[in-house]
Formats: sequence, C-alpha cells, structure tokens
Amino acid sequence: MFTADMIAPCGLDCSICFSALRKDKPCPGCNGSDENKPEFCAKRCGIILCRKRRENGYRFCDECPDFPCADVMEKENRYTAQYPLRESPLQNLRDIREQGLEGFLARERSQWRCRACGSPICIHDGVCSGCRKQYGKPEMQR
Repeated sequence: MFTADMIAPCGLDCSICFSALRKDKPCPGCNGSDENKPEFCAKRCGIILCRKRRENGYRFCDECPDFPCADVMEKENRYTAQYPLRESPLQNLRDIREQGLEGFLARERSQWRCRACGSPICIHDGVCSGCRKQYGKPEMQR
C-alpha cells in the first residue's frame, strides 16, 4: 500500500481503491498484473489500454502531448464529484511533479490513513478498511 507501483498512470492512488483493499485477492493496482483486477480495469480502461501511452513508455499521462484526454477527464470528474471523499488525478499529477513521487506518497500515507487504527481509507465509500470507521458523507456511498 502507498507505494510507487500503486500510482496509476492517470494519477489515482490505487492503494485507496476498494478492490486493492479487499482482504481476499486484493487488486495489485493499475501497474500490476491483470490477476485479481476488476474487469473494467483489466480490459476496458482507456488509460491502461492507451496505445500512445504504451508505445511511448509514458509512466504518467501528463507526459503525453494529448493530456488531458477524455479518459483522464472522466476520471477527474468522477473522483472529484461522485464519492464521499475526493481525489483529483490532475492535482495528484501536479503534486508528483512538484513534490516528487516520494513526497507525494508521504502525503498520501498521511491523508488516507485512518486516524483511529492506521489502516487505509477507501476512496469509494469513505470507510476505513481496518476498523470500518466512516469518513466523508455516508449518503454518497456506492
């Protein structure tokens, strides 16, 4: 959790995704193997499947001359508006460039750890993966 390989090309931190936080067969994140990934992430995500990103070896989407593309903007809009806690892929990419990846990861570890037990908090429902404490607005849960 909260490692460089868990940061998706779009800037999202896969460490706080409900699939990565599963106790049984957790997702390895966008940069990991397709084993245990949700079907969307493994087979339909336009960012992961992006030919230009793969052919040019872009680690992050902001390296691409077409940034921000429609796929990145869809993620930005969804993660800043549809969940009880907010995560901005665009801001994350800016922070990675300004703070470096290690500085960004230190912030993520602090921001997304439960104050009660220290476990990661899920972006999708705002619930601590350890003690189940609710953060954010419960009425916005999936």
